[in-house]
Amino acid sequence: MTSQDLDYYFPIKTKTACQSKWSWSTIWLNSGTSSSCHRVDDFKIPEDDFGSFHNLPEKIVHREKMLKGKWPGQGCEYCKVIEDNNGFSDRMHNNDIPGYAPTELKKDPTLTHVKPTIVEIFAHNTCNFKCTYCSPILSSRIEQENNIFDSHPLIPPNIVINKQTVNKRYEDFFLWLEDNIQGLMRLHLLGGETFIQHDLITRVLNLLERKPCPKLQLNIFSNFNPPQKYFKKYINSIHELWKKGCLSRFDLTASIDAWGPQAEYVRFGLNCTEFEENFAYAASFPEEFLWLSANQTVSSLTMKTMPDLIRMINKYNTDRHIGHYAMLVDGFEFMRPEVFAYETWDPIWKEIFKELKTDTFEQKETVKIFTGLQNVMQSKLEHDYNSIEKLHSYHDEIDRRRNTSWRSLWPELEIKKP
Repeated sequence: MTSQDLDYYFPIKTKTACQSKWSWSTIWLNSGTSSSCHRVDDFKIPEDDFGSFHNLPEKIVHREKMLKGKWPGQGCEYCKVIEDNNGFSDRMHNNDIPGYAPTELKKDPTLTHVKPTIVEIFAHNTCNFKCTYCSPILSSRIEQENNIFDSHPLIPPNIVINKQTVNKRYEDFFLWLEDNIQGLMRLHLLGGETFIQHDLITRVLNLLERKPCPKLQLNIFSNFNPPQKYFKKYINSIHELWKKGCLSRFDLTASIDAWGPQAEYVRFGLNCTEFEENFAYAASFPEEFLWLSANQTVSSLTMKTMPDLIRMINKYNTDRHIGHYAMLVDGFEFMRPEVFAYETWDPIWKEIFKELKTDTFEQKETVKIFTGLQNVMQSKLEHDYNSIEKLHSYHDEIDRRRNTSWRSLWPELEIKKP
C-alpha cells in the first residue's frame, strides 16, 4: 500500500454512508450469497455470474440510499441503534480507516458499481468448536450434534447443502481470485476453523507465491485451538512469503469472547491454556509482519469474564499493538445483554473500563467501541422476562446435549418473572 493509498479516506460523507458497503464483500459459499458486513442481510449470487457478488442489485440499492443519507435497513439497524444512543458504531469505525475505499471513487464519489478492495471468504463449516451462538451452517460439530439430538425450537436446524454446487462455487471463487487478487487491499479467510481447512490456506498461499501482492493484507480468523503443528506451520509459511515481499502484512484475528470456564462453555471446545500458548506464539513475531487482534462477541454469558479477557490480552499488549474489537451477538436476540436491566452489568462495565488501555489511538478506538455497546445496554432499565426465559431454555438444552451446567457458572442470571 502506497503512502497515497494510506492518505485516501472514504470520500462519501452523507450521514449514513458506510465504507464497507462500497469496499467489502463477504462471500458465503455454503449458501451462495454475499453481504457487505457481518451485520447485514446476505444476497444470492447468480450461479452463472459469480463475479457479480460485489455489485448485486440489492447492494446497489443500499449504496443509492446511503448516497441520499438514508439508512437502507436489512441489518444496517445494528449501527443505527448504536449511533442513536450516541455510541461509536462499526460504520463510524470503518469510515475512519484510510486506504480501503475503491479507487474509482477518487474520480466520481457517486459511483455505485465499483470493484471490491476487501474480500472475505467463508468456504466450509469445518470446525472443532460448538459455540453457543453459532449454527450448523458455520460449524460442522454443531451439524454433527444436531444429527444426534431431537430438534429444539431455539436451535438452528441443519440445512441440506448440495456439495457439488458448493464445490463449483469454491472453484469459481479461485478463478475470480486468480484474476483479481492483485487489486485487493485485504483478503480474509474465515472458518469454521481456518487452520484446519488445509486446501483453502494452501491454495491461497500458493497463489500469493505465484502472484506476489506487496500491498495486500492477508487476514486469517482462528479460534487459536487448532492442533499446534498446523497453527505454527501456516504462520511460518506466511512469514516466509512476507519476507519474499509476497504480501504487505499478515493479520491474525483471534475469536475469543470471555475467559476461563465461562469462555470454555460459550466456545465449547476451547482450552484457555492452549489458546494463550498460541496467542503468545503469535505475539512473538515482529509487528511489521504480524498484526494480532482479538475479535469478541458480546452476550449475556460473556459479560462476566470480559475483564479477565482484557487482562489476558494486556499481558501481551506492552511492547506491541494488539487490536481488540467487540460486537453484540447477532441472530440470537435473547442472548443479548440488553434483555437484562442495565443494573445487572453496571459493576462489570466499571471493571472493563478500568482494565482497557488508552495509551494509543487504536486503544482509544477500542474504548469508543465498548462505550457504544455500554450505551445500548444503558437504555434498558427493565428485564425482558420473555427473552430471559428463552435464554434459560436454550442453554438448558445445550446442557442436556453437552453434559454442561450453565447455572453453576452464571447463577446470577437465574432471574425469573415475579
